[in-house]
Amino acid sequence: MGVDLTAANALPRQANKLFRIFARFEFALKMAGYAEMKKDKLDIAWDKFANSKPIGVPFLRYVREHKICPTILNAPPKSDLMENGRYGFEQNAKQPQSVQELFGAVRRVRNNLFHGGKYFDDDKTRDRLFVREAIAVLLLAAEKHPEVNFFFEGRA
Repeated sequence: MGVDLTAANALPRQANKLFRIFARFEFALKMAGYAEMKKDKLDIAWDKFANSKPIGVPFLRYVREHKICPTILNAPPKSDLMENGRYGFEQNAKQPQSVQELFGAVRRVRNNLFHGGKYFDDDKTRDRLFVREAIAVLLLAAEKHPEVNFFFEGRA
């Protein structure tokens, strides 16, 4: 007896790595002051981080020039939704035009995996690219922001 985990294990190979990096990154953002209380709930201030001096517009320019995440930028992940009682994805995802939208797309990669949206997706190559690129963006952001990097690497 037991539960067959085949379907539960069908996520891209590096999904676990993305979850660990994402969790540590959000911890580092909190510790570096990129969080705020909103209606008795702690909220990560992703836009504040995206607009911070070490990141900002130069970060997006660097990501584009060095082709860090071409799939996320050119064919971004779609948001999941419920429409007429049925689960699915939006038809056309908007390409990120700002650094805030880039980090929004990276969060969507994580959310689609974590909340189960990728179990219905049959484009495994695209999913692997999303995971790989989201990891690259988060690690580059940690590298470029000394204070976030300090907490990400566990020096505190």
